[in-house]
Amino acid sequence: MDIAVVDDEKAIREHISALVEEQQPGSVIEAYATGEELLASGKRFDIVFLDIQMDGMNGIEAARELRERQEDTVLIFITGIKEYVFDALDLYAFQYLLKPIDEGKFAEVLQRAAGEAKKKKEKKCLFIRTRNLTL
Repeated sequence: MDIAVVDDEKAIREHISALVEEQQPGSVIEAYATGEELLASGKRFDIVFLDIQMDGMNGIEAARELRERQEDTVLIFITGIKEYVFDALDLYAFQYLLKPIDEGKFAEVLQRAAGEAKKKKEKKCLFIRTRNLTL
């Protein structure tokens, strides 16, 4: 599973990355300090944890642009403010978590998000069987 963690606070990026590694071992985790860095990477992610209040492009703007490129990414906002919840819902956010992070809630959300990401990957596969040949 490819997972991005985007937060301008290094300690929070490291904390979220550690939680993901602990709960989803083997995942490829990339951390970014800004939405611009995430978008500039050009990489596809199954799950993106995204702060909202950041210098430069905020998380809502970054998510909007990411949605245009990767509509199937599971977006999870992690922020200290409640005011953007409706903006997040407009972007089909999977979850909106408030800081400080409740590790039990985080584990529950990550497990459900991983299941959702797997479903989305499976939907992209198309199998065609003709004369005992699977394509």
